[in-house]
Amino acid sequence: MKHEAWLFLWFFVGMATYMVKRGYYLITGPNPVANTVTQFLRRCWAPLLVRAALESVVFWACFTPELLTAGLNALGWSSASGVVAMITQFAPMAFMFGHTIDSIADIAVNKIPGIKDILPQMPGPLPPASPQEAAPKP
Repeated sequence: MKHEAWLFLWFFVGMATYMVKRGYYLITGPNPVANTVTQFLRRCWAPLLVRAALESVVFWACFTPELLTAGLNALGWSSASGVVAMITQFAPMAFMFGHTIDSIADIAVNKIPGIKDILPQMPGPLPPASPQEAAPKP
């Protein structure tokens, strides 16, 4: 397996780990968006897929250091540009980058006005169960 594909696998595992954590809380949380994992995937596939695609583009941009480093320098984060080399060399760093970038995307997609208005959002909570459905069955 090529080194880049190996790193992308670990990046994807890191990204998926955060998605699983988020899914767990969206199923068991106080305002669940789904009752089962299958229902969660049916309701949330679009935001998860869009985020994964955009995050993958950022990962692959790491292999074009002129592009990503120039962007970090433009943001005033020149000290962070050394991390790019580590992401493109070591699987644990690719994993952590995948987990971290999905965490950042989760916040950005929900909170930043310019981004939250154009990217698909997670669905709202399920309607509360009717008293008949919530009552224990004999």
